[in-house]
Amino acid sequence: GLPPRATMATRPYDLVIWGGSGFTGRLAAEYLARKYTPGGASSPKAADGGESVRWAIAGRDRRKLEEVRAEIERKLPHVAGKIDVLVGSVDDASSMRAVTSRASTVLSFAGPFARFGMPLVDACVETTTDYCDITGEPNFIRACVDKHDAAARREGIKLVNCVGYDSVPWDLGAWAVARELRDEHGDGCVDAFGHAGAAKGGVSGGTIASALNVLTTTPWDVLKKMGSPFYVANGGGAGLSDETKARWRTQKSYAYDEDVKSYTMPSIMASINTKVVARSASLCAQLCAGDSNPYPPDFAYNESDLSGGYVAAMVGTAMMSAFGAALMFPPSRWLLSKTVLPAPGQGPAETTRETGFANIYVVGKGAKASTPKVCAHMEFKDADPGYKGTAALAVEAALCLALPAERRKNGGAVTGGGVLTPASALGATLVDRLNKSENFSFAVRPLEEVTLRGASKL
Repeated sequence: GLPPRATMATRPYDLVIWGGSGFTGRLAAEYLARKYTPGGASSPKAADGGESVRWAIAGRDRRKLEEVRAEIERKLPHVAGKIDVLVGSVDDASSMRAVTSRASTVLSFAGPFARFGMPLVDACVETTTDYCDITGEPNFIRACVDKHDAAARREGIKLVNCVGYDSVPWDLGAWAVARELRDEHGDGCVDAFGHAGAAKGGVSGGTIASALNVLTTTPWDVLKKMGSPFYVANGGGAGLSDETKARWRTQKSYAYDEDVKSYTMPSIMASINTKVVARSASLCAQLCAGDSNPYPPDFAYNESDLSGGYVAAMVGTAMMSAFGAALMFPPSRWLLSKTVLPAPGQGPAETTRETGFANIYVVGKGAKASTPKVCAHMEFKDADPGYKGTAALAVEAALCLALPAERRKNGGAVTGGGVLTPASALGATLVDRLNKSENFSFAVRPLEEVTLRGASKL
């Protein structure tokens, strides 16, 4: 049988960063070193007055990992001698289990996940270790569900995909507005609409590599299935009315949004975020008793990006269509990957990461016309969303599981194990951690009280 989850406290590490030598994994290790390793000038806002975390970095290349460790020790001398390095190889299952069996939770940054990710999830399930990752690949989430959901549920293991910029802000936002409408207004949230607002930051080579890998290795018939918002949802959208399904159809052109008083354009991230929100809603419908499910049966989610006016929305939509078409066509996809797009391991300069920011809004509407609209706003501060922000966000998400006191809070609506989402697994515990961190804030307020940064109605 599998080792019981009760043995977690006796494992040497609360958290292991897998892919610690990659661009974002390295930033996650630095964040842990600065904020959660004893002896540092921990930020005065450090969660719970400075929690200390037992952690290590892991991956397949010891030399690279040791270089990362040396670089962090140079920057932050207080961590000298405190960062352990673990080595495993995805083609050697026993070496992977040797890594995962030593941790309460493993957080993976090593994509493309469809190519390299599954051996780590296998090892986590075999050693009853909680798992988080920053994938944005729907086919990988689907594979995790098909292979491991039943065993993870049976053993109480939490496997949580998408704990980075995709898809925490949107998933948590949709969950939060649904909960607010239910608890404060006694109404069901029939529509949650996500909007990316004002932001600054660079694009990740690893993110691009993952997207290209999905396009180049996925057969057409699967790509067509992946187009459905319910591709990773339990039940695949069965039981929803045609009217509800129609409201799940993602915005495909520019439009004027009455609620936020702004022109909007299609969101490039909707293709993953919508599926994650749909999985959250389906998990709650299946696993949450009565009042613990905030999503009504006719709930739907949609998404767009706020635009700087009519012309910007029109031009942005056209550019996105052209870029999408170029990626679908192999010769132009090859040309883009060799010339324009950053390679894996590359990312924006430190100044871009440190001065970056982002604003994500999710507007929730109740079934009754008299119910006031509510808005969740998640802000990234002094952190670009794709790199520093994702690294810090993913660490905070993983710590909701890795620290025993946090895991016991069961902040998500789903209390047991399974292949889960940020909202269903972490929920309120993650919101609290974000609001204690200097890089994030998360709040739900009446829509009329929120100024949406990046909105324009000209």
